[in-house]
Amino acid sequence: MNFEAVIGLEIHVEMKTRSKMFSSAPVEFGAEPNSLVSPNDIAFPGTMPTVNKQAIINAIRVANALHMSIDNVLVFDRKNYFYSDLPKGYQITQNRRPIGSEGYLEIKTDIVRRIAIERLHLEEDTCKQLHFSEYTLLDYNRSGVPLIEIVSKPDIRTGEEAMKYVEAIRSIVIYADVSDGKMEEGSLRCDVNISLRPIGSEKLGTKVEIKNLNSLANIQKAIDFEIKRQEGLLLTGRAIVQETRRFDETLKETVTMRVKTDAVDYKYFVEPNIVPIKLSTEFINAAISSCPELAQVKEKRYFGVQGLSERDVNIILQSKDLAKYYDDAAKHTIHFKSLANWVTGEVIAYLNKRNIPIENFFISPAQLAMLVNMIEKKEISNKQGRDIFQEMLTNSTNVKEAKEKLNIGTQINDDSVILAYVNEVLNAFPDSIKDYKDGKDRALGFLVGQVMKKSKGKANPVLVNELLIKEIKNGKL
Repeated sequence: MNFEAVIGLEIHVEMKTRSKMFSSAPVEFGAEPNSLVSPNDIAFPGTMPTVNKQAIINAIRVANALHMSIDNVLVFDRKNYFYSDLPKGYQITQNRRPIGSEGYLEIKTDIVRRIAIERLHLEEDTCKQLHFSEYTLLDYNRSGVPLIEIVSKPDIRTGEEAMKYVEAIRSIVIYADVSDGKMEEGSLRCDVNISLRPIGSEKLGTKVEIKNLNSLANIQKAIDFEIKRQEGLLLTGRAIVQETRRFDETLKETVTMRVKTDAVDYKYFVEPNIVPIKLSTEFINAAISSCPELAQVKEKRYFGVQGLSERDVNIILQSKDLAKYYDDAAKHTIHFKSLANWVTGEVIAYLNKRNIPIENFFISPAQLAMLVNMIEKKEISNKQGRDIFQEMLTNSTNVKEAKEKLNIGTQINDDSVILAYVNEVLNAFPDSIKDYKDGKDRALGFLVGQVMKKSKGKANPVLVNELLIKEIKNGKL
C-alpha cells in the first residue's frame, strides 16, 4: 500500500519592533535575562495592555503579501492555560477574528504549487525557559514580544515542499522589514502537523505534531523521517499514536515529547481590556504601500527588465542587504548583467574569504557601477578592471585613484591603431605564426602578449586577438 503525507505548518514570527505587543518594554535579543520587563509583562495587578501600532502595520504587510483578506476590525481574545512560561495565566491572541484569512503562497520544487493559508493572527510571545537537570530558569525578556502566527491548510505533501514554504515565508518577513527571520535565535519558529493516509483516500490519518523546528534543513529532515516512521508502522499493522514529538539533531530523527489524548480547552473569550479597534481603509492602505519591495517583486524586475540569469537572481536575493547593494549600484549603470556578475563573483568571493557581511564592504555601490561602466565602454579591459578592483580593496581607493596609481590609460579601441601593432609583431615573430598554423594554440597567446606589450597594455585584448587571427588567415607569414 502506498501512502501520501498530509502536512500543515504553524509558523511563529517574532516581529522587529522597538517595544512589546502590549507594553512599552523594549525588545532586544541577547539582553541580560529579566532586564527588559514591565509590570504588564508579568501581570502585576492593575496593569492594562496597550496595542503596539507597528505590530499591526507589520501584520497587514505580511497578510497582503500572502494574498489574504484583511479584517478591518481588530479583536483580541484570551487563551487561558497555566504553565510556567505564561505569568499571566493567559495569552492575549486572536481566535475568532484573525487579522488575515484565506490566503495562499506559491512555491517551486519540480513544479509550482499553491499552498493555501488559513489564517494569520497577532499575539504575544511567552517567556523563555532555560532547562537544567534539576531546575528550570525563566527569562521574561521574551514575554510579550509581538508575534504573528501563520497557519497553513494541510496542503503540503513532502519535506521539500515544507522547507520551500517556510523559506518563502521567511523571505517575505525579512524583505518586508517585519522580522530578522533568524531561526537560530528563535525569531522564526515552526511547528509541523503530519499524518499519512492511503493514496486516493480523503479520510485523514492520526495527526502527529513536531514542535519548534529551528532551521530549514531540520524541517525537511524531520518531516522526511516522520513520513518513513509512520509508513513503517502502518505497513506492519501498528497504530499511529497522537503525540507531540521533537527533532533530535544528533540522532537525525523525531522523538516523543508527550502523548496527546484530548484537545486542550483553552476557554477562549474576548479580551476585556482591549476594545475592538476599527482599522480605517486609509490605515490599511498606508501599511501596505509603506512595505519595502519584496523579493518576489525584485525577482520579476531582475528577470523581466534587467535580464539577469536565474543563478545571479538566486544569489542576490539570498540576502536582503546584498540585494540592496546591487539595487543601489544598478541606479548608476544600465549594464545590469555585468554588474550582477561582479556582485555574485568578485564581491561575494571577497566577502566569503574574509567572512564579513556586505554592510562592511567599503567599495560603494556607485564606485562598483563606475568600474562596470568603464569596462563596458571599453575604456579599460576586463583584466584592467580586476586590477583596479584589487587596488581598491588593498588601499581603499576609489576607481579614479586606483586607475591613476596603476598607470592605466584609456583603452585603445581603434582598429587601425591596433592593426599597426599587430603587423609589427607578426613581422617580428614569423616562427610563432608558423607554430599557430601547425596547431600550437599557445603561439597565439604569445603574439597577443607581444601586442599588449607594444601598446603598453592599452590595446583592447579582444580586438588584438581578432585582428591577429584575421591577419594570419589572410596569409601573413
